[in-house]
Amino acid sequence: MKRALLIPLLSALLATALPASGQEVIGRALVEGKMVEILDNQTWRYAGAESDSPGCKQIHSAVTFCGDPTTWTSTPPSAPDVAAAWRHDDRHYAQFIIEGLGTQDGLTREQMRKIVIDNAAFATNQPASSIPTLLVEPATIDGEEAETIVYQVDFDGLKAVFANTILIREALVVQALTYAIGPTYTEDHMALHADFLKSTRLD
Repeated sequence: MKRALLIPLLSALLATALPASGQEVIGRALVEGKMVEILDNQTWRYAGAESDSPGCKQIHSAVTFCGDPTTWTSTPPSAPDVAAAWRHDDRHYAQFIIEGLGTQDGLTREQMRKIVIDNAAFATNQPASSIPTLLVEPATIDGEEAETIVYQVDFDGLKAVFANTILIREALVVQALTYAIGPTYTEDHMALHADFLKSTRLD
């Protein structure tokens, strides 16, 4: 079925806003009696680290997701840039893109907005001017200031709306995005996006 193939394709194509940064384990060490894993993006995490809350999943050394499993079903990431992905139903999906770049590299919110729209245009083979921005508003992820950009894409007649909350630290960019099949940013989508952000913990 064409639609079934289109969902992961949309996700994969729109997930490449920045170059991928690796998260492969390249070594282990004992630090103060605790095993840590050394990652190839020059970060580390405690081996087997998970949040203390049941049902939480650490998806990056700096990000843990504690979404209700009855709301969010974990799915395989559709592209190497996607750190983790979830499905709510046939219309609503979510994912994280996490990169080791940030303000130390001169990255700003304005640049990230442009990158997101340019990437959506590239993925759908359209000019950036044809990607409507529906909303830009302040947001927070685990108490840290972020920004949400909501935009619509048309992929061969299939319309989808993306709500992409972007948090930029000195050496980290977290994109927490939800997307829904349909032409508008519905109340259901807004509520799911709010739940997705509320379930995200930053370490």
